[in-house]
Parts: sequence; C-alpha cells; structure tokens
Amino acid sequence: MKKPFNLRAPVLMAAALASGIILSAVLAYFKLSGIYILITAAISFAACVPVAILHKSTSKPLIFIFAVIFLTAGAFYAYCQYYVYCASDVPLGELVQVTARVEEVGTTSGGSRYLILNRAAAYGIPLKGKLIAYLGDNAGDYCGRGYTVTFYAVLGKQEFFSGGAVAYRATENVKYYCSVTGGLQSKYHFSLFGEINAAFQSALFNNLDGETAAVCYAMLTGNTSAISDGTLKAFRNGGVAHVFAVSGLHIGVIYGALTFIFKKTKVNRFVSTAVKIAVITLYAGVCNFSPSSVRALIMCSVSGISACIYRKYDGWNALSLSAIILLLINPFYLFDAGFLLSFSAATGIIIIAPNLKRLFGFLPEKIRGGLAAGLSAQFSTVPALLTMFGYVSAAGLFLNVIFVPVISVLYVILLVSTLLASFIPFFATSVLPLSVVPLQLAVNFVTACGFENALISSDAGNWLFVPFIAVAVALSDKFNFGGRLFARGAVVSAALISVMLVSALRSGNAVTSVTFGSGYSGGSVLINTDCGAVLIVTENYRTSKEVPVGVDTLVVLGDEDNLSVAFALGGGFDRVYARASAIPVTNIGPVSVTYSDNFEACGVKFSFEGSTLIAQTKGITVSVALEQDGAKYGSLLREADFNLYCYGSEGAVLYTKADSYGLPFCGAMRYEIANGKIRPSYVIPKE
Repeated sequence: MKKPFNLRAPVLMAAALASGIILSAVLAYFKLSGIYILITAAISFAACVPVAILHKSTSKPLIFIFAVIFLTAGAFYAYCQYYVYCASDVPLGELVQVTARVEEVGTTSGGSRYLILNRAAAYGIPLKGKLIAYLGDNAGDYCGRGYTVTFYAVLGKQEFFSGGAVAYRATENVKYYCSVTGGLQSKYHFSLFGEINAAFQSALFNNLDGETAAVCYAMLTGNTSAISDGTLKAFRNGGVAHVFAVSGLHIGVIYGALTFIFKKTKVNRFVSTAVKIAVITLYAGVCNFSPSSVRALIMCSVSGISACIYRKYDGWNALSLSAIILLLINPFYLFDAGFLLSFSAATGIIIIAPNLKRLFGFLPEKIRGGLAAGLSAQFSTVPALLTMFGYVSAAGLFLNVIFVPVISVLYVILLVSTLLASFIPFFATSVLPLSVVPLQLAVNFVTACGFENALISSDAGNWLFVPFIAVAVALSDKFNFGGRLFARGAVVSAALISVMLVSALRSGNAVTSVTFGSGYSGGSVLINTDCGAVLIVTENYRTSKEVPVGVDTLVVLGDEDNLSVAFALGGGFDRVYARASAIPVTNIGPVSVTYSDNFEACGVKFSFEGSTLIAQTKGITVSVALEQDGAKYGSLLREADFNLYCYGSEGAVLYTKADSYGLPFCGAMRYEIANGKIRPSYVIPKE
C-alpha cells in the first residue's frame, strides 16, 4: 500500500519554525508571557513520546523531535527579537547626532525623498535596527546607496503592530524614524551593489522618459517609488504588479538564460554552476536582497548544485530550505506581503502545476507548462492577496497567462540593453530607447484597460487559507490518493470553492459594514453600504496601507490644509467632502470638492458639529472627533453607537456602548449592521 505522502524533513522543519514564530507573535500581540512557549514545547515533546514508543524505527520519531525543537527555538528567537525591536536603544524625543550607512534611497507618494539606514548609531550608541530618515527639500549633501551620512535629528520609534498585524516597517526591521530638514553630511563609500544600481538608474532615467524609466527601473530592481500612482494602480488592478517584485520571474529567467548559454558552449558544469550562482547572488544584492529575490536565489542555487552532483532536484526541499534561511535572518519576514506572495506562488507551482500540465496535454510542451505554472501561482496567492490587500483581480487569472511569458522575453531584452547602456554610450542613446518600445506598448495596454471593474473585494482572506489548502491537496500530485478517495476529494473541493465564493460575496457586499482604524497619525472610518463605500479620515492621517478597493468618496475631518491627505492616500476619489468653514483649495486636479456641513454620500448622512463629524446610516450613528485646543475627549463624545476619538500621532480610540479599544494596539475593528442589529466581524484585521 502506498503511503499517502512522503514526509520531507526540511518541509516539516520549515513549518515548525513558522509555527513557532506565529506563536510568539500571538503572545506579543496579546501581551502574554513567554512561559506559554515552554508550556507549548512541553506538550509537544510529550506528544512525541507515544510516537517514539509505537514506531519501530528511530528516524521518524527523531524528525518529529527536531520539529518540536525548531518550533520552540523559532518561538523564543522571534519573541526575543520582538522585545529587542520594542526597546529603545537611545532616549527618544531628544536631538541626537546620527551616523549611518545608506541601504536604500526612495521616494514617498508625496514626492519626498527618504533613506533607509543601517549600521546606525546615535552619539556612538549602536541602534539595534534600521532607521528611516525623511529628507526635506534642503536636507543637505547628496547621498546614494553605500554612502555614510551624518546629521542631527529627533528620533521616534515605529510601532511593531499596526492595523491588527505586524507593521510593514517592522517586517523590514526598520525600528526608528526621523525627519532631516538640513545639515546632512555624506561621505562616499564604494558599494558594488550600489554602483550597479546607480548605473542602471542613470542609464534609464537619462535616456528614457520619466514614466518609462520608472517602470523599467522597477522591473530590474523592484523599487517602485518612482512609478506614478496611476500606473502602479493599473498594474495592481490587472493582477500583474508582481512583475515589479524581483522573484522567480526575474532570477529564474537570468538563471535559465545562463544555463542555456553554458549548455550551448559546453562549459564545465562546476564552473557554470559557480558562475550562475555568483551572477544571481550579485543581482539579488542589487535588488537589496528582498525576501522574494533571496527565495528565488536559494531555489535556483539548490537546483544548480543538484544538477552539478547528479542528484534529483526536489522543489519542496529547496523551497523549505529557503524559508528556513530567510526566517533565521529575520523571523518577521513571515508577515511580509512579498514573502507570503512569493512562497504562496512557488508552493502552488510545485504542488498543483504538474497535474494541470497533464490536463493541458493537447497543447505544446512549453505552452502547457507556462499555462499550468501561471494558473497554479494565481490560484495559490488568492488567500494572501485577500488577507494583505483585501482584493484580487479577476483579470489577473487570464492576463498573467499571456502577459508573464511576454514580459519574460521583454525583461531579458531590457536587462541586456540596460547593462550595455550602463557602459557604452552608443547603446544608451540609440539602442536602449528602441529596445523598450515593446515594453512601452505592454505598459500602455495595462494602463489603458485599467481593469478597475475586474477587482473582487472581500474581508474573508484569513478564512480562506484552510479551504484553499484542502483544495490544493486535492488537486496536487504530491499525495497518493486512490481513485475513490480522489473522487471524494474532488467533491469536497467543489463544495469548499462554493463556500469560499459565497463567503467572499457576502463579506464584500451583502451587509453594511463600518470599519474603524488608525494610521501613523490619526484615525479613519470606512463605511460600506449598498450604494458604495465612503472613507472618513483626519487631516493628518498617514498610513502605509492602500485605500480599500471600491472607495470613491472621501470625507476629510480637519483644517485648511485638509486636502493634502487626499493626495497622500493616492487620490483616485470621485468626490471629496470637507467642512464648510475650510478655506477652498485650488489646483487640485479633476477631483470634485464639496465644502458643506451637511451632505449625503453613499446613502450616509453627514453633519459637522464643531470639531466632530456625525455619520448616520442604517439606524446607527457614528461620531468622529478630533482633539483641539486641549479639549478632553469626554467633552467631544456624542450619544452615538460608535465614537472614534482621534488624537494625533498616537492614533485613535474607539468607544462603543459596551467597551473601548485602543486602535494602535487592537488595529482595525469591523462591525456589520444587518436588520438593525450591530455585530462585530471576527474576520482577523488585515494590514
């Protein structure tokens, strides 16, 4: 009798390590003691005893024991890293001299430059974590990647949790932030990765128009900061924004191209493997060793070494090894969107694509292979996309089948042209502009189509992981099912898919919902009704999250400069409302702004009462209040079902008739209103 599946030690170890990290994050989120890690370890070790007694061999019990060790070690490691991140190495709120090394240079959505700094020290005291420095217009000397910078600034510390999840910056180990308005001094230091990155940037931006250069630069390095919001949004709506995340698509293409060249030239396999690994390592370094690029680097390296020593390549083991290495470097990569999407896609390709490829047996080999890989990756990333961003693109399922193969070819042309243009002036001025014409056509197609109507929005992403795993198992060739068992699995899979679709539709559209959240500085309320969705924000609201899909109306609660928040959120709103007393702002583009103290939008009635905004819909009342002139929040609360009190950089507090919640800690709180009843939604808040 065949075993239902082959147990792979690396897969079990990676799963155990990830489970330990998740355990530590849950304990940290709820402020629980690390003693629970010891309790979990004791129970897990106790469970291994009967396995060891009943099993004849010693190898498999040892594997499970090692898995428990990985779980416990991962939990303690992540728990310690959490407290290191939360602890301040230097006094905050005081002017200090900072010396650091530039790791990355980027641009915010508002057009301001920022630096990601490592090896930072304040008055000689090392900072255990990275620092993000936002640069003013006259910050000081020019600096690039690899430069050493010195400046004076007041440091603040990032929150570890934001919006009910591990904050985006925490996953990158960016612990501190500051603003630099002047006095920055820089000193050049050679950086191989930085020099190559700068050469790419110079060749592209000096010889192409700004938007084309930004798209090309993003495809080569993964840095999307220079791309306009409209173009980036169009790619996201089309489900093809992953072409800007350096991963298997990029590194796999380079590795495959080198393999083809060395095979044709009959280079010694040891030499060719070493050169290929060196090249893709160099390229991953140029892309700042992002989690997705490192994952692809490790998998390609394992593949090359396996072929070199005539061993069969195992995708499961290679993927698991890359996960273990990345999580040992930084355990909080586990909560990074790029990490989740990259590993979800790779997992789908490994376990689903072979069966799909056989299903498309009537097609040519390369076409059915690409089609199976594309569909598998799309299917397996749906839960992660819904969890991290709240939407998926229906167009992406079909667009990727055609778009990805085309982009792969255009990417090779772009990479070769940019490399030559970086060193040969003739290629920079004459060849590079011509080589990117096909890519411009592809970009124009995506931006012209828009694909706004192809988005499927849902809050059910976290609940979809379990049924998606069940469906993936049923479709996989990695499990040895009998014919009858497989038929039952197909029926269960069909039922689960039906449940998921109903859940997605219900969660997205069926009931009125009110979601309260907080950003880096202020609060927000998202009201979804049958007529549409309206977003209420404070004038100083800043967040790393995208505006939820389907929001076309923005209400701003704040002062004369209130409309700046509309641009900080990326624009794209059909209507913007502000209080009647606000000074009208001109030159704001095509958006329509209404200044009124009483208005209606998306079936919600709004009225301004001093510094408080009242919203009424479906028999409930929501009050959003700002702290002004030192007023205590008690004087601003109203007789309402919900009171959101916003108080600047510390976020917001939500008061209900039953309880109160500090949103910087609890994250987003979502309620559903149906038949006049209010009930909390237990969908886990998403970042």
